[in-house]
Formats: sequence, structure tokens, C-alpha cells
Amino acid sequence: MKRFLLLVLVMGTLFSCHVQKNEAVRNAEYASLVISNDISNQKVSSFAEDEYGHIWIGTFRGLNRHNVHGYHQYFCADDSLSLPDNQIQCLLKDSRNRLWVATVNGICRYTERDEFQHFPLESSIRNVNQIIEDASGNIYVNTVSSLCRYNPETETFDAVLPVLDHTRSPINRCFISPANDLWVVNTASMRCYDVNTMELKDSVAVEGYPTYSYMDASGCIWMNSFNGVRIYDTMSDTFRKVPECLVSHPIFRKAYVTYIYPYDEHSLLINTEKHGLFHYDSKEGVVRHQNERGFPFAAPDFSIKQMFKDSHNNLWIGSVDQGYKVIYNYKERFNGNSYLRSCTDNKSVVSLDCDSKGNLWIATLKDGLFVYDSKSMEFSKVEVGHLLPLQDGSRTDVSIVFADKDDNIWLSAASHIIKCSYEGGRLKAEFSRPALFPMAIEQDENGTVWIATASEYICYFRSGDSEMQYLKPFTMDYTFIPSILPYGHRLLVGAFMSHLKEVDTETFAYRDADVDDEAWKGSIKRSVFIPTDMFIDEEGKIWIGTVANGLLRYDPETGDIYPVPGAPCTDISAIEEDLQGNLWVSTLYGLGKYDRSVDKFINWFEADGIGGNQFYDRASCRMPDGTLVFGGTHGLTFFNPMDVTVNRSFNLCFEDLKVHNELVRPGECGIMDKSLCCGSDIHLKHDQNSFSISFAALEYSEFERVRYFYMLEGFDKHWIDANNNREAYYANIPAGKYLFKVRATNNDQSVIEAENTVEVLVEPPLWLTWWAVCLYVLFFAAVVYLVAKMRRYLNEEKMAVLRERQEKEQEKKVNEMNMSFFANISHEFRTPLTMISGPVNQLIESPDLTVENKRLLDIVQRNIRRMLRLVNQLLDFNKLENDTLKLQVKPIDIISQLRNLTDIFRVTANEKGVTFRTYGLEDSLTIWADEDKLDKICFNLLSNAMKFTQAGGKVEFGLDVISREEALKLFNLGDKDVDSRYMKVVVKDNGPGIPENQLERIFDRYYQLENQMRGVYNWGTGIGLYFAKTLARMHHGYLKAGNRDEGTGAAFTLLLPISESSYADSEKVQLEVKDGNCPYIVSSVKYTDLPSSMSDEGRKKVLLVDDDADVIHYMKELLAPYYDVQSRFDADSAYTLMKEEAVDIVISDIVMPGKTGYELCRQIKDNIQISHIPVILLTAKATVEDQVQGLGCGADAYVTKPFEPQYLLALVQSQLSNRERIRSILAESTAVESLEDNALSPQDSTFMRELYQLMEDELSNSELDIAKMTEMLHISRTKFYYKVKGLTGENPSVFFKRYKLNRAAELLSDSRYNVSEIADLTGFSTLSHFSTSFKKQFGVSPSEYAQSRR
Repeated sequence: MKRFLLLVLVMGTLFSCHVQKNEAVRNAEYASLVISNDISNQKVSSFAEDEYGHIWIGTFRGLNRHNVHGYHQYFCADDSLSLPDNQIQCLLKDSRNRLWVATVNGICRYTERDEFQHFPLESSIRNVNQIIEDASGNIYVNTVSSLCRYNPETETFDAVLPVLDHTRSPINRCFISPANDLWVVNTASMRCYDVNTMELKDSVAVEGYPTYSYMDASGCIWMNSFNGVRIYDTMSDTFRKVPECLVSHPIFRKAYVTYIYPYDEHSLLINTEKHGLFHYDSKEGVVRHQNERGFPFAAPDFSIKQMFKDSHNNLWIGSVDQGYKVIYNYKERFNGNSYLRSCTDNKSVVSLDCDSKGNLWIATLKDGLFVYDSKSMEFSKVEVGHLLPLQDGSRTDVSIVFADKDDNIWLSAASHIIKCSYEGGRLKAEFSRPALFPMAIEQDENGTVWIATASEYICYFRSGDSEMQYLKPFTMDYTFIPSILPYGHRLLVGAFMSHLKEVDTETFAYRDADVDDEAWKGSIKRSVFIPTDMFIDEEGKIWIGTVANGLLRYDPETGDIYPVPGAPCTDISAIEEDLQGNLWVSTLYGLGKYDRSVDKFINWFEADGIGGNQFYDRASCRMPDGTLVFGGTHGLTFFNPMDVTVNRSFNLCFEDLKVHNELVRPGECGIMDKSLCCGSDIHLKHDQNSFSISFAALEYSEFERVRYFYMLEGFDKHWIDANNNREAYYANIPAGKYLFKVRATNNDQSVIEAENTVEVLVEPPLWLTWWAVCLYVLFFAAVVYLVAKMRRYLNEEKMAVLRERQEKEQEKKVNEMNMSFFANISHEFRTPLTMISGPVNQLIESPDLTVENKRLLDIVQRNIRRMLRLVNQLLDFNKLENDTLKLQVKPIDIISQLRNLTDIFRVTANEKGVTFRTYGLEDSLTIWADEDKLDKICFNLLSNAMKFTQAGGKVEFGLDVISREEALKLFNLGDKDVDSRYMKVVVKDNGPGIPENQLERIFDRYYQLENQMRGVYNWGTGIGLYFAKTLARMHHGYLKAGNRDEGTGAAFTLLLPISESSYADSEKVQLEVKDGNCPYIVSSVKYTDLPSSMSDEGRKKVLLVDDDADVIHYMKELLAPYYDVQSRFDADSAYTLMKEEAVDIVISDIVMPGKTGYELCRQIKDNIQISHIPVILLTAKATVEDQVQGLGCGADAYVTKPFEPQYLLALVQSQLSNRERIRSILAESTAVESLEDNALSPQDSTFMRELYQLMEDELSNSELDIAKMTEMLHISRTKFYYKVKGLTGENPSVFFKRYKLNRAAELLSDSRYNVSEIADLTGFSTLSHFSTSFKKQFGVSPSEYAQSRR
């Protein structure tokens, strides 16, 4: 059971596949339209040409519309719009340009919608084998059994002869005679009917059972039967005698005729069953078989079924099983004599000429010499071997053939010139003369024959003379003469690389031809001058063909010569003139016609039927009847110029439309209402804007010479050159109305031969239609109204915002001015504070001061420090506003710091009578904080509390460490607050308190809460509490204001994190180093190392630079007891003084008119003469940045105002002592390396290193060469002196001598030299002088020094 089910399943599957396969084949088979490159079936039954120029080809399977390049194949699809059947019987284009199609299953008509309209037939048999039209335009169809006529009113074919033949003959042919009578011919009779009444007018019996009949244009019916051909004249109602040429033709008289077609007005093409095709010319009375000479074309090698001539006289020949062949009319223009063409095919014709008898002489490259008799049309080979027998028996090849005026034939063969006569089909030599490679033969009007050779010589034979004469017109060592031209009494000679020569044919004198030199140079532009052929036309103008330089025109009368462009190739071969005065030029690639009336070339090539493209030099002639003949590698090209028409007439049709690469049929989607070739417009939707249009020029014979251009007007700006491409593609075309234009030109684009246009409409999308645009306009108007209204509102808002912004900008400017003012004022305060602080400090140190006075001075000093703190706060506030104030946290003992701070305020509280209590400051607590900024926060809070507490009041300051949970009860901590413990500082007073509605505003910048009775909160500048809260935020902490829970008074609470994790790495201080020159104020310095009083000459010279006279005066009072003090009020005068006088130390302010102290310091350190002088910057610029900048420009110390007098004196003495120490070291050293690191500045170190090296080089000299040293050191004498003196304390000579003695001591310690040698090495002139000087410096003699070192 299972096996049975499996078998059923398999069989079902196979059957299903078979059905699906058959269904697919059936669907493909019944497609109504197919576009293909080949015909649908090889059995051709009929041809027709529609009004547009398409060739319709009916076959055994399907109908084909040919457009030169492809086929639209139509098939039966079993619907009312396709063909009734695939088997086509007959085609007819009627007088109204309607195309009728007859099939074995009825008749139809092609419509503009690319469909077929079916018509009912009043006949039992639907097999239509013939369609005819009478003179009135009535259409008849022959169904063998009946004849039906088309009724345009009912659109049916009604039977007008229901029984076409009562004998039931299977062969019935119908014809309309010139008299508009209907003739019906069958195997037994011929009957004539009146086409209007269909009455029988005549009946003629026929014999022999004719199977084929044809009516020619004269009304004669040709019938073929077993008895042969019979001809019946319907006009005279008599049988005519068959022409004798047909009866007597040996082949035709035995042939059985199957088809007859008119070839032209007076000739017929008669096809036979077994003997091929015949051409009958009734005018000449000649019949020619397809293989006989004179047959008009090359007949196809297949069984002929049908023939048709289109509007261009191209002959279409359909076969039984081999498709079809076209005999193109244009190809008959060239080489129309198929016999002559076949005789010379593939024979390279190198020379040819024609005699007066009409004989065409043809010399070939390897096939010998031939002659063609144009009258008898005989082509024969001429033997030449007997004319010049060769000893080796090789073939005699003729290279030149020439016929003179007396019909003598001149030949060039085997380097000989042979004069012959032609009699009885044989050449007879009159004489033979050797010649050096003849290249051309011509004859002048005197009868002299001239021979051009491949040398500098030309030869000639005078008329009647058999002796050859020589002439040497050229003197070049090597040249050759390809061409000569007799004209008048002169001979024009053209040679390789030479100017034209002219020979007098009567005197044989020669000279240069009259040619304009500039015109000659302009004509020979490529390569060199190599003439190939010369020709004189009827007007006396000379034409010269060249290699690579094209065709030249030469006027011997004026000497003018110029090129004539446009030839098919610049390598000219031969030149001839036709009877109409046109020049024909053969080249190495194509044939050209030069029309002098329009000064233009028209060119033909092998594809145009000329036979081949490559022609031989001078191989041309003109026959007596005007036929032109050219020889080439393909054989002969011969034609009558009158038959070669130039103008073409053809239709340019649109073929197919594709949208998104899909073929569109008429009626689909409303795009086209009819076929494109019928002039339909194209209507596309917005989403169908990518399309292609194909087109074709219906020129079947010369389609290779058609060039296309197209343009979509409204989209393309220029014509697009499509060359041979026949389809235009467009993508994403915007909506709009366009006109697609196509034009067809010839190859050189000189003639526009056809044009066509089609309108293309791309509809806009729904949202761009006119009514949508109207809605948009209404909507836009509404929007404009709303926008205008909104804009007015926004402008009002904008003006309000602008006013507010201006107010804020004005406030910002005021704030910036205030900050700048505070910064400047704070800087200016430091100088008078210095003038107060210094004297006060000196007075306090005085031993004569009473206790009361000292107490008063302590008060003064305490307020000076308070004022300095306020100044510093203003500077920090300025930094805060400019975003330059940075947090610098480190571990500190907060309790110790706050204890010091509260001790200061404890003094103030005692003096004011206020009780000041602290708690939480007992043990010690280390937290991470910025010591300076935390001090400022607490100082501001305590200052405010002290200000608002009256005498007898109370101020409390408390410190506590709380947990995160306790901190959350006081402040709203954020996600960034990650610490687990916090420090809480509370400052309380029992003053008037703060109104609740102003608790937050109390921290606003410049905000002050004024009350005459209770004082002013945030007293002073109005920035203290703002500054404190900002600093608290920088610490990631919080500060708030409130009132005491019990009693009156304000309470401020500060909350700060205490661990390291709350701060970023950039906020932490990594390492703190305090330099000895650190410019912080020293509060207590005991000065015990003051220099003793000495004369003015021994004192060190101190230069003071400051623009403040009071500072200068005070500094002089401070320093004058110990130093020689000089002062300057600006940097430039100070620098000038230092270059002129020796200064030991400089003390300079920074902010001065003109150059700053920074610039003065940098200028001093950059000058090698004075770079060793210490510089102390004494200034009110107290920030760390200012200090770094000062030290960076080379300052040795940085002191801020106000300063401690004792600190400044100690600093000056320290700098001078260091300088003296360095001097003593340099006096005992012989190299810089012996000094400590950083003992000298980089400039001074470099100077001393170079000085030591120079002294080492001059060690053996007794005296120091100052000039050489200053030159090597690039320094002046004066600067050198001051520099050495400043660094060593000695003049250069003394220092040099000390250096020598130090080097001598080193040499003595080395023990390699004795004392005398060392004295000599160190430049001492005598040993005694050396010993004396050495003992004076070291206290022992050289020998004793050396002994002590061993």
C-alpha cells in the first residue's frame, strides 16, 4: 500500500511539472509582441512598407515589423487585438496607407495602437491568400472559393463573388486591370468582371492547366503551364506572341516559371522552379540568366518565394526556407556591372587606361594584363610574355599601362618601356627600350610621350621617334619622380622632396615652377612633399595629390597653392573629373567627390558599396561614356557619376518607450494613446520620470552613414551626439512639459537628413498640482499672517530682552571697572603701606621707645596688617571674577590655624568690650583644605560678627566634625558630595540679626542691608560675604546665613569636606618648597651682620630703580649707612648708568612708566657685560604668578611690599656676600668646573669657560693679549674690563697673572716638570720673578710648595 501511494505521488509530481512546463511554453508562445534581432521564421510569404517606412515581413509563423536594426514580432495570442493566426498569407498597404494582413484564419488591419483589428468574412473558408485594391480604393480578399469586398460602413467583408470558380479549381488569382476591371484566372479560364456590378464581362478559355499567373503594368496576363509561358493582353483581348528572346533562350525555354515581379518600368524578374532567376528587358529585347553577364545584381542562392521593392528601390527577396535578402539600390550605383566586377574581384589593379575604342586596359599586380571591351562586354586576358621574354622564364608583370592618342598601348614591365599595337586580340611590340623603374607615362599635345622614373631623370619619345631621350631637371643625389602632367606647351614635374619643375615641351628647357613660397610652406605641413598624382581640370586648375598632405590646388598663372581639406584620407591615390565638373579622388582609405560649387567633399567607403577602401596611385581613367574607373587592392571601382546621388530621403521614427526599463504598449497606464511611430504624445506620472525612447532612421541601404543627435528641450541645454546609438535615457526628470527632438545627419554632420519630435509631459505629484498649490497659497497667507503677528510679539519680547541684556552688560562693565579699579587701588595701597610699615617697624625696634608709645605703635602695625589683608582680598576677588583663582588644597592642622586666627580677633574683642568665646579648638585636626582661602572665609565671618556686635555683646566661634547624615539636615548635599565626614564652623553674634526675606540676598555681590540703628550687614565694599560663599563653593562646601535660635543675632554656618577624595588632582598641591629667596614677608628677622662703617671708596654700590620719590627716599635712608646708593626713576636711565658705571646690586620696582622692572631685569641678564649683577625686584605685585614671572626673567630675589626693613637689609647683604664668595673661588680656580652648580648664571658660566680657555692658550705669554681676547669673545675692551672686574674683583691683567700662578701650583703638584720648566710654561721671563710672585701669593717658594705636595 505504501509503495502504491509513493508511486502515485511521484507520478502526480511529474505530471504537475509537465503541466507547468507546458503552461510556461504556451505563455511564451502566445505573447503578442516580441522584440528581437532576427526574423520570426525563415519562410517568407509577403512584404509591405507602411507609411513611415517600416518593412513588414509576413512569414509562416508570425508577422515582423523591421526598423533597419531589429524586428517587432507579432503573434496570435487568441484575443481580438492580436493576429488571427501566425501563418501570414499576404500583406497590402492600400491607397489610404492602411496595412492589411491576410492569414489562414481571416483578415485584420494594423492600428495606431499597435494592435490588429479583426474583420468578419462572409465566406465559409477563412484562408485569405490574396488582397487587392481597385482604382476606387475598394479592398478585396481572395479565399480561393469566394471573393469578398470590404464594407467600410459595417466594417465587414461581404461576398461579392460567393463562388469564385464553379469548377472548384484550387488555384484562383485575381487582378485589377488598367481599365479597372476584375480578372479572375484559374487553371481552366480567365474571366473579366465589372468591379461595380460584378457582372461577367468576358470569359477566355486557357489550355495547358496554368498554375501561375501574373498581370504586368500594361494589363498583360502572364501564365505559366506545362506548355510553357503564354501572354494575354487584356486591353486588346488577344493572346500575344511570347518574345523571341524568351523562346530561344536555351535555359529559359526549358524552365518552369513560378514567380514574376517587375524590376523596373521595362523589365521583369522571372523566377523558375529549377533554373534560377532571369531578367527580361522588354526595351532591349534581351533576357539574361542570373549567371550571365549583364544580370543586374547577384542573385541569392535559395528558392525564391516573394519579391518586393520599397520606396528607395531596394529589392527584398523572400525565400521558402532561408529568410530573405535585400538588393540595396545604393550598391548598384557602384560596380553595377556584376560581370566586370566578378572578373576583377580580389585582383589588385595597379594601373588602367581606356583607348578611344572603348577598351579598358587593366594591369594587375600578379594576375597579368586584361582588356574589357565595353561594347561587347567581353573580358579577356592579354598575353605579354612574348613582348619581353625574360631569360629566367619568370612572369612578366605590367606595372603601367597607357593608351596614347593613336590607340598605341605603352607598357612598363621589367624596367622596360614597350610600345605596342593591339590587333586581333593580341599585342604586337613595335619597340622596347630599357628605363630605370618607370612610375608614370603621359603624352603632351605635340604627341611626345613622357616617362617619369624613380630617379632624377625623365625620359621622352618624340612623335614617330623610337629613340628615348633623357632630361635631368633635378640635381639632388637622390629623388624620384612619381607624377608628371602635360598642359599646354609645358610639362609639370613633381618629385620627392623637391619643388615643382616646369619643362617647355618644345625647347625642352626646364625651370622652377612659379609657386608662392609662403603658400608652399603652408601647404606642406606633414612629412615632406611626395606627389602621387597630378590632374588638370577643364578650367585649367591643377590638382596635386600627395602623401600625408592631402589634396592641393595649384594655379600656374598666379603661383598660388593651397590645401583642399575634407578628403576621406590625406594619402591621395588618383584624381579624375566627371562630365559635370566634379572631382573624384581615390585615397588609401575611401573615395571622395569634391563638389566645387559648394567647396565640399562627400565621401564613400567600402560599406557604401565601392568595393574596397585602398586604391593604387594613378590607377584611374574616365571612359568615353563618362564612367569613372579606379583601381585598388580589391579590384575595380567603376560607376557613372550621374547615378551616384547624394541626397537621401528617409523617415526618422520613434520606436519604443520604456519606463523604468519596462516596455510600454499603447493604452497602458494612459501613457500613450497610440504607437510612438504614429505621433503619440507621452504622458507620464511623477513617479514615471525615468524613461528611455528608442528611434531609428528607416534608411535600410546606408544605415551605417546615419548619425543621431537628440535633445529633451526644456531639460537639455545642447544637442547630444549619440553617434550610432538609437536610444536616449533620462532619469529623475522634473515635472513639466518637454519636447523630445531627434535629428539624423550624415557621417560628417554636414546635412540634416531627417528630424522628428514628440511631446513629453511629466505630471507633477499630487502635492504639486494646481489645486494643491492654491491650498498652499492660502496656507502660506495664513502662516504669513500668524508669523507677522508672532513676529510683532517676538520683536516686543526681543526689545525687552535686549533692554535687559543691555542693562546686564552695563552692570557687567561697571563690575569690570570696579574690579579693575579694586585691583589697581590694591596695588597702589601697597606702596604707602610700605612707607608706613617700614618706619613703624624701625621705631618699634628702637630701645629708647616708652611702653606707651610702643603700645600705640603696635596698634598701628596691627591695622597695617589688617589693611594689607583687605588689599589681598580685593586682589583675590579680582582673580575670582576673572576665573583665575585656583584651589590649592593640602593637609593642614585646621585647629592650629583657626586658633591663630581667633587669637587676632580676641585682641579686637577685648578692646571693643565684646565677649568672644570659642569651642572645638582644643586638640588638633588634620583636614584637606586651602589654608589661605579657608583663612579668608573665617576672617570675613568673624569680621562681620565683630562689626555688628555692640560693646557688652557676645560673639561665638565653634568647630565641630559631623557625619554625612547630620550634614544632610543642614544642607541639600548633591551626588558629587561623596565625603562621609564634614567640618562645621558656626559664627554667631547677638547683634540685630538679618530679616528672613533677605537671608539669601545677603550673599549677593555688592549687596548691603542698611539700617541706621543696627549698622550695615556685609559692611564695606559689599563683597565680603559674597567672596566667602564663593570660596566655600570652590571648596565643594556650603555657607548659609540665619538667625540665632535663642535671642537676637545672626548665625553663619560653614560646611566643608575634610577628606582627600572630595578634591580633584588638579586642586591638590603636590609638593611645597620654600626657597630662601621666597618673597613672603618675614615678621621677625634679627639683623646682626651689618657691614661696618667704611670709606665711600670701599662701599658696595646699590642702584635703586623706582618711580615713587618717597620710596626712593625711604630706601636711601635705610641703605645709605651701609652702601653707596644711587637711584633712577625709570628703567632706561638705570640701564644706561649700569653700562657706564660699575654697580654691585640693583633693587627695582616692577610697575614703572616706560619699561617695566621685568623688562629691565631681562635686559640686564641678556647683556654679557652686566649679567653678573644681582637684581632684586621690590614691588607691590604680590601674587604667585607675578613672582614666577619675575624669577623667570632672571631676578635673583623677589620682595613684596610692604616689607620688613631688616629682611631687605639681610637679603642685600646675602646677595653681595654670595657674589664675594664666587669672586674668591674664581680667583683660586683654573676652570669653571671647580665651581658649585648654579654658582654662576648660564651666561656668566659660558663667559668664564671661554675666558679660562683663552688664558690657557695664552699661558706661555708673559703679557695678556687683551685685543685678541676681546676679538675672540666678541666683546669690546671696556665691556671686557668691567666684566672681568665684576666677576673676579680684579682687572684682567691681575686676574691673568693669578691664573698663571694657580696653573703653576697645579703643575708643581703634578711633579712632571721642574720649577724652571714650569716658569717657562707659565710665561715668566725669569726664574727669580716667578719665585718671587709665587711666594707672594702662596707664602712659600715654588720648591717648598712642590715638596709639600709630594
